[in-house]
Amino acid sequence: MDFTAVFSKGGSRLTSSKIRELMQLAADPEIISMAGGMPDASNFPYQEIREIEDGWSDSERAAAYQYGPTGGYPPLVEQIAAYEAASGINTTGQQVLPTSGAQQAIQLVTRVFCDPGDTILVEVPTFIGAVAVFIGYGAIPAGVELDGDGIIPEALDERIAKLTAAGRKPKFLYTNPTFQNPGGMTLSQSRRDRVLEICARHGLPIIEDDPYHDLYFEGKHEDYRSIKARDTDNLVIRLGTFSKILSPGIRLGWMLGAPEVVGRCETAKQGEDACSSSYSQVLAAGYLKRGFVEPYTARMRKIYGEKCRLTLQRLASEMPDGISWTTPAGGFFTWVTLPEGADSEKLFLAAIGKKVAFVTGAPFHVDGRGGNKLRLAFSNSSHEQIRTGIARLARAAREILS
Repeated sequence: MDFTAVFSKGGSRLTSSKIRELMQLAADPEIISMAGGMPDASNFPYQEIREIEDGWSDSERAAAYQYGPTGGYPPLVEQIAAYEAASGINTTGQQVLPTSGAQQAIQLVTRVFCDPGDTILVEVPTFIGAVAVFIGYGAIPAGVELDGDGIIPEALDERIAKLTAAGRKPKFLYTNPTFQNPGGMTLSQSRRDRVLEICARHGLPIIEDDPYHDLYFEGKHEDYRSIKARDTDNLVIRLGTFSKILSPGIRLGWMLGAPEVVGRCETAKQGEDACSSSYSQVLAAGYLKRGFVEPYTARMRKIYGEKCRLTLQRLASEMPDGISWTTPAGGFFTWVTLPEGADSEKLFLAAIGKKVAFVTGAPFHVDGRGGNKLRLAFSNSSHEQIRTGIARLARAAREILS
């Protein structure tokens, strides 16, 4: 049977991403992959997880194996609120909703806010997983320019005004402000104030997706104070995840914001998965309650910082002239720019031949640009893999640029 005639409009919009097609070429186990934005698998908090599970009470163990409320395991909701409050966020009058990964949180807010044809503002470049959700719901992502300090406030103000004048007022701004995926850049503190002021003036909600917030290796925690921490108008819906502070395998994230928004997302969630994994929620509640986040993230900040510095050193010593990259202060990625006119997809194919992989830049752009960009992830590679991988990548770059 040909099912195309019975697919919904949304179902017809679902296509395989260019990244997935290219990454099928990187399945060779001999290939060093600097593509996936994955945590360091050799340093998950295995011992802490065993300690939590071994210490479960009968009631905790029963809760872990049973269905739970859509609104989340109550002790976890309480612990998430306390965790966010410790970062300077006023959680009074806010609602927390645990979700099945931060990806589900993006999907829920899109479902609640957007009808097909609605416009959403995103950074250029931006997280490709969010763009896939927006397009899947028929929303139209419109880009806002970035530089080394994140969103350019004047560009944001102008973009909102022009879209509104054209009858396409955006539903929200989606931003990944801290050690951004894919660019590695961070929205400066002064610009966070300006972005919030501009969005408040235009009545535009902000979806603050902040998964790398704790993984800084330059500066201190206060240097990365969230947009939500300065929000006095309930404009910001903040998204978080346990993927970077515990494990992505437990598939657990959360949203925090105005009850009228988060409560509606909870209602939408009822029809999707009834509840996020109870096992994961009981585990995460214990992880937060026992104070394991800070020791783990402190250890990982050192590990990721060393990997990042090595990556930047090897890029500087190996790459041919005309190639540049960002210098992240945290997170998993650096963003590489080839000379104008060069094609990162051609470089990818050449690099695969030399047994190294990365992610091409065009899919992270919603405006057709990015053909000469690429994302390098250093987070899950060993030091030796970083050295060898960048040497191989540099050889491929010299070939295509010559």
